[in-house]
Amino acid sequence: MHGIHTIDCLYLDRPRFAAAYLIVDGDEAAFIDNNTGHAVPLLLAALKNAGLSAEQVRYLIVTHVHLDHAGGTSALRAACPNATILAHPRAARHIIDPSKLVASATRVYGEEQFERLYGVIEPIPAALVKEMGDEENLTLGQRTLTFLHTRGHANHHFCIADDKSNAVFT
Repeated sequence: MHGIHTIDCLYLDRPRFAAAYLIVDGDEAAFIDNNTGHAVPLLLAALKNAGLSAEQVRYLIVTHVHLDHAGGTSALRAACPNATILAHPRAARHIIDPSKLVASATRVYGEEQFERLYGVIEPIPAALVKEMGDEENLTLGQRTLTFLHTRGHANHHFCIADDKSNAVFT
C-alpha cells in the first residue's frame, strides 16, 4: 500500500515483535530502521520481492541508534552500495563509530549473547552518513519525507512523515 512494505525482522526469533520498513517509489527505495545484522537477509528478500536490487536503495534511515533498530545498518550498507545513512545529529556519531554502543551492550550481555542478539556492528565512513535536521525534507521518488526530532524515547530520535501515504514512521 503506497509503496510501503512492513518487514517482520523476527527479532529474538519472535514473529511480529520488531519490524523494519521498505519504502519503494518508482525505481528508488529506502529502509526505515534496519534491526540487527541477523535481519539483513529478510530486508534484502523484501527488496527483491518488491522487484528492486540492492543498488536501487538510496537511503537507510535510522530512527534512533538503539541496537534493535540500528544494529544492522553496517551490514545492510555493505549490501546496498549506493545507500546513504540518514540519522539524527546526535545519533550520527554512533553510526560512524559504534564502539561505545558495542562496548556498553557487550558489558551488559556478554560477548556470546551480544553476538546472538545483534550480530556484527561495524563503523560506517562519515561521508556515507547524513545528519537530518528537525523539519528537514528529503525527496524519494515522487514523495517527500519530513524528519521530525522527537525527543522522548531517546534524545537522538526522530520520526519520519511521508506525504504520499500520510503516514508517520515512529
